[in-house]
Amino acid sequence: MKKYCLIISVLISLNVWAQQPTLFTFTPTNSSGIIYGQAQIDGNSASSNDWIAAFDASGNCCGASALVVNGGISYINLVIYGDDGTTPNIDEGMNGSEDFTLKLYQASSGLYIDYPSNSGATYFSGWLNTNGSPIPAYSNVTDIYNFLNTSNVTLSLNIQLCENGSSIQLIGGFPTGGIYFGNGVNGSVFDPTIAGDGNHTITYVVNGDSASSMATVYALPDATFTISGPFCDNESNILLTSVTSGGSYSGSGVISNTFSPDVVGAGSYWISYTLTDSNNCIQTEDLLISVNASPNIPQITQNIDVLECSSSGVSFQWLDATMSPISGEVNSSFYPSSNGMYYVEVSNGYCSEISESFQYSITSINQINSNITIEITDKIIIKNNMGLSFVIITDILGKQLFKTHFNKNLEIDIKQLNKNGIFLLYVWDSKNKLCKKFKL
Repeated sequence: MKKYCLIISVLISLNVWAQQPTLFTFTPTNSSGIIYGQAQIDGNSASSNDWIAAFDASGNCCGASALVVNGGISYINLVIYGDDGTTPNIDEGMNGSEDFTLKLYQASSGLYIDYPSNSGATYFSGWLNTNGSPIPAYSNVTDIYNFLNTSNVTLSLNIQLCENGSSIQLIGGFPTGGIYFGNGVNGSVFDPTIAGDGNHTITYVVNGDSASSMATVYALPDATFTISGPFCDNESNILLTSVTSGGSYSGSGVISNTFSPDVVGAGSYWISYTLTDSNNCIQTEDLLISVNASPNIPQITQNIDVLECSSSGVSFQWLDATMSPISGEVNSSFYPSSNGMYYVEVSNGYCSEISESFQYSITSINQINSNITIEITDKIIIKNNMGLSFVIITDILGKQLFKTHFNKNLEIDIKQLNKNGIFLLYVWDSKNKLCKKFKL
């Protein structure tokens, strides 16, 4: 026995180049037992390129190896793996109560042959976990397993499809009149959208005899892309970003890899990204984009010393020359305390728009037909028979210290200025204006 083990061990190292058949994919586990023997096909030794595999009662491949040829004899040294006890929900291989079958792959013909033949497989019992040692019932290296390749059934397929490809009619089975079976097969039609990506075994059966071949379905490329929204119709050049580069974007307002809402205007628009991979599989993703209407560009006018904006149905924010918000100035009118450049930003709740710059200049400070009277003692008392008026107090450098609206009468406690010096008091309404200097 040691002599045979030595021969097989040496020859395995010489046979590692034999390509493993796709159907003979298995998962090694921590329990196993070895089968020894000799493999023949129709009474002749199998080739060194041929493979042998064991399948459990559920049809799972639980071990496979290339045959080892020495002195014209094809030897079997097949490790059969058991279930992994740490993964109870996965069937990797054998358990003590299961039978198994043997299948041989003939490399020269591309055929899979059940033992003893495809017309009827033998079920073997007595598998044991021997921790990688020979199973006693299958430890005789002189036992011959003669696979009978008596079938006249053949199947030749050349199927390579993308996962979103159209169904195809299966042909290539001989003789005619047989039935096709396999993942994604319905009658004599193969549907890659049902089969999914991967390699799929398709079997052709005639009068209880069968032949198998492979169909390859390629996974689709990931054409997912992102764009943050919704947008406003005064925006442009929004960057489109895809998970996988190399595709092309299309749709209204799309130029190269950017989207310009200002080109299409308010509304909803579909943007598409189409990607083709090395297998010539094409995937297209679509995304619906919303564009909201922005307000009209606001216009600023100066009424005496008041800046006004006539936009309606919007909120307001006045901005200084650096386009920074001026605290508290959120009305349609604004009373600047100094000359300079000003803007107004309006918003409709979704989008905003900023005016052109407006150069503000304080007009003459002489009283114009004034109905305004001012008394300054320890208090400032202002009366204006015209009604709603506006008051600003600044220091001599123009820094604003106080402002308010009032209706006809106003009384200001001078102590709240909390400083000494020379001050300017501005009082005006829509028709009258007065500036008065006072000292504390």
